[in-house]
Amino acid sequence: MPLKISKNKSVYHLKGKVNAPDVETFLTYFTEKIDKKKKITLNIEEAEEIDKNGLNAIQQLMILATSKEKNFSIVGGGCKEIYDHIFINQLN
Repeated sequence: MPLKISKNKSVYHLKGKVNAPDVETFLTYFTEKIDKKKKITLNIEEAEEIDKNGLNAIQQLMILATSKEKNFSIVGGGCKEIYDHIFINQLN
């Protein structure tokens, strides 16, 4: 299923796949949100797949949000794997 993003308050729900074909759109969408909002929460509970490209995109968004002093968090199943990916990449 292609990526669909819905919003409930300040939580953005990702449904479908966050993979190579959707990464550019995903980055553009959330880069604009980071510029406008103080807080962004991604709920990945309904994400069917997040490939390496998707993980790298999430990492880019976290770095961008941090550099702009914005609150960026991820909730839902698979958060530990995303944290591990980002933490390991920072060590390398």
